[in-house]
Amino acid sequence: MKNIKKLLGLLIISLSVLLLTACSDDKSEKTATTSAKAKAPEKKHVEHGEATDTAKYKFEKEFGAKCVERELQKSTNPESDKGRIDESCGCIARHISEDLSDVDAEKYLQEHEDTHTLQIKFDAAAYFCLQNKPLPKGPHLFGK
Repeated sequence: MKNIKKLLGLLIISLSVLLLTACSDDKSEKTATTSAKAKAPEKKHVEHGEATDTAKYKFEKEFGAKCVERELQKSTNPESDKGRIDESCGCIARHISEDLSDVDAEKYLQEHEDTHTLQIKFDAAAYFCLQNKPLPKGPHLFGK
């Protein structure tokens, strides 16, 4: 009985030492990788066919401006709607430019042409950006 207790005690001690060393190795690797990331910023790898950062920035600015202009033309009260529309159009432009291809960027920026893929991305971005936004109140008719 005493031998079993000794064996069980040694087993518990060896398992605890094993777990402590395994945990300390994980922490040292994590701190080493986080310190390396803090020292050298990651360079964004541009995939083949993806637009460059400058093209994406130009696209965001131009697309956002055209979107705001188009929406303000439809608005009944442009002064009060400008901030909301500006924010929504900026969100849509950023969402589209996240995975903008160089062909789409070139056609939009140089030829001012909307491609079918841009229309699909616009619909997805509009849904993403506007799904939780409160809509402006419509006219109040007939006392309810």
